Amino acid sequence: MGLLAGKAKYVILVIIIAAAIFLLTQNQHSGKEQITIINSAGQQIPVYVEIADNMQTLEKGLMFRKSLPEDEGMLFVFPQSGNYAFWMKNTLIPLDAIYISENGTIVDVLQMQPCISDPCPNYVPDAEARYVLEVNKGFSGRHGITEGDKLIR
Repeated sequence: MGLLAGKAKYVILVIIIAAAIFLLTQNQHSGKEQITIINSAGQQIPVYVEIADNMQTLEKGLMFRKSLPEDEGMLFVFPQSGNYAFWMKNTLIPLDAIYISENGTIVDVLQMQPCISDPCPNYVPDAEARYVLEVNKGFSGRHGITEGDKLIR
């Protein structure tokens, strides 16, 4: 009976640990929406994003953040397509800005550097976009994301 009880305790402990790991990984992207980019090689790249779609979140963006997980970013959603310039005032981490048209086609990818003092440069895309996805600098290159690739929300 004692040996059986010992094995049961071990099995219960393993189940508890597995459940804890499952719950931790499920909450890793809590509150974020998953979007997917399909690159020209047909690879699907998931990105977990915060949505910036009102004046306050569009203006603040990723300011004052010290880090950004590799598979996370911020998706800026504008009311209409336009040639939206970005700047990096008070943004502490280098970023890629992926400009996306109304139909989900990537129209430009810019690499942006942190800026903590004026004047900060403006980063202006070559084409109009409705959405801009900010991710860690180099993310686009690491995942083969270029103009013409597609975003799926």
